[in-house]
Amino acid sequence: MVLLLLATGCATAPAPGPEQALPDLALEENLANVQLFPQTGEEVDTLAQPSVPATPDISLPLGPDGFASLADLEGLWAEALRLGADEHLGLARDHLFVLQNEVDRPLQEGVSADYAAHLASLNRRAWLLQGILAEKEAFSNDPDQADSLLATSYGRLANGAFPDSLVPATGIRLDDLTADLLTEDNQAVRRWIEYFTGKGRRNFQYWLDRKAAVEPLITSILAEYDLPAELIYLSMIESGLSTRAVSSVGAVGPWQFMPGTAKSYQLRVDWWADERRDMELSTRAAANHITMLHEQFGDWALVLAAYNGGHNRLARKIRQHGHDNFWEMRLPSQTTAYVPKFIAAARVGTHPEKYGFETRPQTPLAFDVVKVDDATDLDLIARCAGVDPAVVKDLNPALIRGASPPKSKAYPVKVPAGTGSRALAELRKIPADRRLTWRQHRVQRGETLGHIAKEYGTSVGDIAKLNNLKDVHLIRPGKQLLIPMPAELADLARSRAAEKGHYVPPSGYTRVSYKVQKGDNLGVIARKLGVTVAHLRKVNAIPRKHVIYPGQKLYAYRPGQG
Repeated sequence: MVLLLLATGCATAPAPGPEQALPDLALEENLANVQLFPQTGEEVDTLAQPSVPATPDISLPLGPDGFASLADLEGLWAEALRLGADEHLGLARDHLFVLQNEVDRPLQEGVSADYAAHLASLNRRAWLLQGILAEKEAFSNDPDQADSLLATSYGRLANGAFPDSLVPATGIRLDDLTADLLTEDNQAVRRWIEYFTGKGRRNFQYWLDRKAAVEPLITSILAEYDLPAELIYLSMIESGLSTRAVSSVGAVGPWQFMPGTAKSYQLRVDWWADERRDMELSTRAAANHITMLHEQFGDWALVLAAYNGGHNRLARKIRQHGHDNFWEMRLPSQTTAYVPKFIAAARVGTHPEKYGFETRPQTPLAFDVVKVDDATDLDLIARCAGVDPAVVKDLNPALIRGASPPKSKAYPVKVPAGTGSRALAELRKIPADRRLTWRQHRVQRGETLGHIAKEYGTSVGDIAKLNNLKDVHLIRPGKQLLIPMPAELADLARSRAAEKGHYVPPSGYTRVSYKVQKGDNLGVIARKLGVTVAHLRKVNAIPRKHVIYPGQKLYAYRPGQG
């Protein structure tokens, strides 16, 4: 009888389903705030979508005893049946959810046997209709995937009252991501496909080109973590697979990590390096994060929603709704649109020719790793590898100062594939103190940061950041500034210093330091260091009437000593 009613349907007009209830706005209005490739060269991905319509009120009136009447329960069942016949499958499941919550309530003492039998009948019918809805949903999609979708849907009924004898024998199995998510087809997904193949076509082609270059690296890392390869499209919708992408709220890199999340997955984020920009390191962090989210939520739509909006926020929303069906939850518009955007990107990206895109051959991202200690200039590493410095800098977008971080041990620097052995051999020939030279500059009267930056071939901003200068206009005579530079620039700076009368030590001399103690004077310190007072004054630019103070650091140069 159930099958007959579903086939014939009802004469009344169908109730609006979730897809029909979405406002029929123009595509430009839906996606007006999507900035894929701003003119600044940085990629910002902000998202605005129409608000999600409210779920229809399907609550039941309760009698004085706190229970719904059999007539109201039958009416709810009939409405679920009608909605299923009219292909409003989501709303039909909503009605069944309310119905089953009611019939599963413990019976009061003294209830009649007929009443109990009626509730049991409603319960059986509700479970059977859930199975029928699963069948309809499965075969409304790709018939080749129907068996796997049935297995997924019936698996969700396994803990209920659905009769085991009615569970179909299934053949093929789809991976969880495909079964849970990628077969979903609704108005929001279709609008994103329309955008990617319309106004966003040029940018999506750029994304596909980048994908061709980085896909071997990303999918191999995802496979290590037993994650679906299709998650590459998560990075695509986050950043267009760009290492330079920066969002309006400060998320950075191909997987758009905020600083706190990045550091929790051991990504370095400081003045020297921002490893959120590194394709390999950030992908490993993303794989760890996604694994954690999947362990928490177990459903791919919820995993993506949590990646976008935060797992704690999503967990609160699930508690508020009393269920975990993403498609029937009220979430922020950005998160509501995020999952359809991912599905659309995966659908277009998996079969680009079907949507009129070109498959352009790209050189896969490949590299060797050279491990270096302390600060080492990327230009120097490039020369050792025999390649253009720009290539090495492109392979190391995380090294934002053009050098590996100081005091680091075995820091991994990437060089073009096949050049690692040569780079390492040549680098070993260069003393560590020649790989990146630190210069200290004592500010002279009348000098500005602009003058100093020009002298050393660097920028005012870099000097200010390294020395924590809040106001670049407030530098006082005598202040010591720290300036890092490659060896060649250091040699140039030494020449300029000699021209200005600054002390330049003879070749082979080594600098030593001394921290002034209470009661010290220049004569005492000079004897301790084995130099003259004049030497101390010249090296440290100490005028004759200048007073030294405890804690001050003084320097001297001695031949061949450490």
